[in-house]
Amino acid sequence: MFSLNKPGLLGIDIGDDAIRVVELARRLGALHCRHHAMKALPPGVLFDGNVDDIEALAGLLRQACQASGSRCRRVALAMPASSLITQAVRLPAGLPEEQLEILVELEAAQYMPFAVEDASLDFCIMGAAPPVGPEKDSAELDILLVAARRSSVQRRLDAAARAGLQAVVMDSAALALRAGTAHGGWQALADGAAFQLAWGLALHGFAR
Repeated sequence: MFSLNKPGLLGIDIGDDAIRVVELARRLGALHCRHHAMKALPPGVLFDGNVDDIEALAGLLRQACQASGSRCRRVALAMPASSLITQAVRLPAGLPEEQLEILVELEAAQYMPFAVEDASLDFCIMGAAPPVGPEKDSAELDILLVAARRSSVQRRLDAAARAGLQAVVMDSAALALRAGTAHGGWQALADGAAFQLAWGLALHGFAR
C-alpha cells in the first residue's frame, strides 16, 4: 500500500498469537536486523483478525517495542487477509491520475459488501494488460484493488497511537509477507521464520 522511503521505521506484525517487531538498518550496502522482539498476544485482544480490545493492544505494542530496544516511533502496520477485499480489474491506460482514482472507486463499489464511504481503499497498478482481440488501440492496465472497512483500519491506528507510535504505512499482510520472504534477511535470526511479515513491513523504510 502506501510507504515512505525513509530509514527509521518499525515493522510491526500484529498476529493472532503474537506481536512481532523488526527494525532494519543498512550496513555496508546490505540490510540487517537492528532490533527485534516478540510479545505473546493473549486471548480477547483480537477476534477474527480485528482488534477487539484497543487498550490492551496498545499496552502490548508498548511492551513489544520496549523489549526490542528500538527508540523508533514511526511504524508500518498491516491488515490481515481476513479483513481485506482484493479484486483484480482492468481499466483504460493513459488516464489522468484523478480520473483513474474515480474509476477505481466505481469499480471497487461493485465488489464491496459495504458502502465506499465506509471503506479504506487502495490500488496497485500491476502493469499493462495483454491485448485481447485484434484491436490495438484499447490499451488497458491490470489493477489490484484492496479495500477494508475503515473502522477496522482505524482500530489498529488507534491502538498504535495510544502506544505512542506514529503509523505511516498500512500494508496488506500478504504483500508484506511476500516482500519479506523475497528479501530473505530474516534467515539470519534464530527464529527468523516468525519475523518474515514484520521484516517485509520494515522494508518500507527503504526501497522495497
